[in-house]
Amino acid sequence: MTMPNRLASASSPYLQQHKDNPVDWYPWGPEALQKSKTENKPIFLSIGYSSCHWCHVMERESFSNLGIAEVLNKLFIPIKVDREERPDLDHLYMQSVIMMTGAGGWPLNVFLTPDLRPYFGGTYFAPDARYGRPPFGELLIKLSALFHEQPAEVKKNADQLTAMLVQQGRYFQPREKIDPLIISKILLNASNNHDSKFGGLGQAPKFFYVDAHRLMLMKGREIQNPELIAKVETTLKHISYGGVYDQVGGGFHRYSTDAEWKIPHYEKMLYDNALLSVLFTEAYQATQNSLYQEIAIETLEWVLREMQSPDGGFYSAIDADSEHEEGIFYSWDLKELKKNLPSEIFDRLPMFTEAFESKRIFHFSSAVSNEDRLEIKAHLKNLLAIRGQRVWPLIDRKILTSWNGLMISALSKAAKVFDRKDFEEAAIRAVNYIWTKGHREKNLAHCFFEGQASEETFLEDYAYFAEGLLDLFELTKDAKFLERAQILADELLEIFEDKKDAGFWSTPATATDLLMRSKEIADGALPAPYSVALALLSRLEMKEPFERSLKAILGNVEEGPGGFNRLALVLDRAIKNQSPPACVDDSCVAPSN
Repeated sequence: MTMPNRLASASSPYLQQHKDNPVDWYPWGPEALQKSKTENKPIFLSIGYSSCHWCHVMERESFSNLGIAEVLNKLFIPIKVDREERPDLDHLYMQSVIMMTGAGGWPLNVFLTPDLRPYFGGTYFAPDARYGRPPFGELLIKLSALFHEQPAEVKKNADQLTAMLVQQGRYFQPREKIDPLIISKILLNASNNHDSKFGGLGQAPKFFYVDAHRLMLMKGREIQNPELIAKVETTLKHISYGGVYDQVGGGFHRYSTDAEWKIPHYEKMLYDNALLSVLFTEAYQATQNSLYQEIAIETLEWVLREMQSPDGGFYSAIDADSEHEEGIFYSWDLKELKKNLPSEIFDRLPMFTEAFESKRIFHFSSAVSNEDRLEIKAHLKNLLAIRGQRVWPLIDRKILTSWNGLMISALSKAAKVFDRKDFEEAAIRAVNYIWTKGHREKNLAHCFFEGQASEETFLEDYAYFAEGLLDLFELTKDAKFLERAQILADELLEIFEDKKDAGFWSTPATATDLLMRSKEIADGALPAPYSVALALLSRLEMKEPFERSLKAILGNVEEGPGGFNRLALVLDRAIKNQSPPACVDDSCVAPSN
């Protein structure tokens, strides 16, 4: 039996999942980084998150393997990082692995020199020869030998890769004039990538690309283009009917493994559900389609039921796995269903997809009438109590300021559209939790666990949370939310703005344990914090800093319009400036998109 390692005292649920590994893990920090330099050993950096299925697989197969652990402990300084606690490290080293291999993902495993420069990396490494790769233990021995026996080659590779990272992280193309056609380019990119049959952008695996759909919806209404609106509605119907939506309990899984949205990757992330709730709320406003109201409300009710802490903050995620099986919590066998559903309903269940072995996951055919769907779904909801008796997947009770900001926005907008006082109250509770426990002068804590705030802060925390405050102000007209947003906007400029070339760094200058600072300007699974920071400045009518940081990246937007859907929403409002600001006393804020 192994003794718990250094991760036993970590607050992160993800790090806690590795505390009994025979690997002598270090958390990221001065002790581990100095040890690498003192002993001249490379760092094995492994990054993941608590709800990641393949992170669990590698933990069981490789990091619990005594032979692999012995090699790691002898030849490397092994460090574990929760990507949600350190998005800066995750972003930087994910880019390095993409450069090396052409793809990325989690678990993210990177080999670093003692000065933190990457020289090799990948994602999942198996203990045996698999997927054309050598056994993980053999790979470790080879990479250690390379580091010690061919230092010039390692240095050359690390130097080249680091130079590419610097170039990418600081490659900006400023423009002096804002071309309104840039929004049309971004819109055209989104529209051209739409799957006309099943909705969504691109092919499987399918992610949601919420802001691309918000943009198509907004511009479709504005220019009276029914084709754009129809594309959004195709997507919304398929994801609402699909297995990617939890038909029993509400809420969305992280993405679909197939083009038809039937079989999800089963994690449930707070940020996906916040962003999608906004999209469905706006779609209801645009179309008055009751399906969109249903899904928006169900999703937020699920969040309040399963994701809000007693103190008001929102948890980060729910695991994909339980009992060491992915998706078993959400799937059903036929005997179980026959026992718990009326026979006339069971006989009308053609919407199963075989997820694995004898298990099925619910989805509806797009041909099913809304009346039949609602009748069947009402009976499916009766299965929620039965499912609740199963072994639950882990809920990551880490509270992230940035993701809470997104959920505060979603609740505020839905409360206004659907007249839901409980949504408003939940948003206020979350704001009070974050502000009271997490805001100190020139620091907004990135995360909380069991009430303890972290020291780190990032641009995403300031941008997302301040925008949530503005959305809550628009709902309540309570001036204190506007005042707090203004405080955060002023601090954001002081901490993150590049005073030389404009734009926003993702990390403060005080972050000394990074290889480099960068500006993350393109959208990913989350809207670019850079774009949300611009929205904040625009809504607060801080015209000069808004314009200089917008102009700093306009050339990048022209070169790669696919990564700037949120920026298009921000820029469209700034160009039109159609409505006067809303005011409380002498304080004003312009309405959101």
